[in-house]
Amino acid sequence: MEKKKKIVEQRERLDRTLALPDLVDGNSIRSLVKSQLLRSGLVGDIDLIVDKRTNEVSNFLDMLRSASGNDEAIPKPHGTTSNDWKLKQDTDQLRVLYREDPHGMPFHTLLLEGFADGPIDVCLCVSWESSLYKKWWPQYNFPPFKIITSDVLKKVRIGEEISLIRVKVPWPVSDREALLHYFEIEYLKEDLVLVLINTISDKEDVDISTHGFTREGIPKADGTVRLDMVGGFVLQKINKEKSYIRAIYNMDIKLDFVPASMINFVSRQLVASGHKLFQKAVGTVAASDEDYQNALRDPLYARIRNTIKKLTESEAILSMKEQANLSTTTDTSDTEIEEEWYDAMEEIPESPRTINQQEMMDTDRACLRPEVTQAKMCQNESSGKNEVRKEFQSKFVTFSSGSEAGPSMDMNGDGIVDGFSLNGWHYEGPSARDSRQHREKNRKVSDEGILKKSNGFNAEGQTAIKKRKHRKWYCCIGTSGALQ
Repeated sequence: MEKKKKIVEQRERLDRTLALPDLVDGNSIRSLVKSQLLRSGLVGDIDLIVDKRTNEVSNFLDMLRSASGNDEAIPKPHGTTSNDWKLKQDTDQLRVLYREDPHGMPFHTLLLEGFADGPIDVCLCVSWESSLYKKWWPQYNFPPFKIITSDVLKKVRIGEEISLIRVKVPWPVSDREALLHYFEIEYLKEDLVLVLINTISDKEDVDISTHGFTREGIPKADGTVRLDMVGGFVLQKINKEKSYIRAIYNMDIKLDFVPASMINFVSRQLVASGHKLFQKAVGTVAASDEDYQNALRDPLYARIRNTIKKLTESEAILSMKEQANLSTTTDTSDTEIEEEWYDAMEEIPESPRTINQQEMMDTDRACLRPEVTQAKMCQNESSGKNEVRKEFQSKFVTFSSGSEAGPSMDMNGDGIVDGFSLNGWHYEGPSARDSRQHREKNRKVSDEGILKKSNGFNAEGQTAIKKRKHRKWYCCIGTSGALQ
């Protein structure tokens, strides 16, 4: 079930790519074709050639999109969908569809799609290099079914060539051949390579101004029956070692005395076998055969590899930058917390260092002056300061008992503000502003803070605050347990 889910995901990904505006809009397709032709070395007045290739690419993309659909639209066995495709085979490796020709021809249009266990350049090489077809196509002597001739007649330019394929078939059928025109177009920002494969008819008027080549070097049929074919395939990269292929074609093998229904039946049975042969060629033959290794050095495959490599590197760099920016905005260090605390402290107004002790004495609780309470409220109203204050209290503010008999106490520290008294205890160390200036000079915590007893208590001298990584605030609690 998991494997079946993977192939469905890849199929849907290809459907989304084929539905992108660049591959739907006529002007965008024309721009893509023109850019490809110019990059492949075509010069001069190329408008008529661009128009012809654009029309062919648009028709081919429509053929590929005709098999698109969500899970509900996937055809059921021997069922029919809105686009008239019927399902022949559906596994976790491939899917085979067929339908009647939309133009009224008696032969079915066949579609095969599935995984290809090789990089996109290797898959293209196996499909493109017609001179090497003999290495992986069936070569049966009895009954005879094998490739007799497989030659490249003309390399028009990078990504475009003309080949002649001749096949020997069992008696009483005579040999068949196909004059094939290959045209490749790349859309690598979505890891996509399209290849159009169409036959050149003997009756077709071939001119360099419209086709980009002439009939020079192209032999006549010379009594051999030539097939007609329209179609091609699309490859999409999955990862470095795997690709996804969708091939679609309609073929007339010119057998007038054989019923079209029988030809269609045999064709449907052979499609899945073709996928197995292709998989074997991609996974073993192309990886070890010296001829394929030499073919992969061709500028066509080198261009695809280099472009994909650059795009992959750019995506990796962009991803790293995004992660770095996210980390910078989300991480808050102790230094940043301390900085924000001192910023908040500077917003609190200065207060006199003397206070009416009688009003502050309370044996049950520690009270704060109204100025302190008001300053704390102002601080709490500041956006984001509450969290800073809590973080600071847990890291930098601690109250502890100076008496062995008295219990230790950890308090909020909301009322500990420079210059204020808490039940008779005064903090006479540096102010928040002074501390900030001192910290900016040497980044060390001051140890000048001194707590002194007042109002008639027996002074035990100065109690120096021990140096620590962060400043600690101390006060003492009397033996009665109440804050003095």
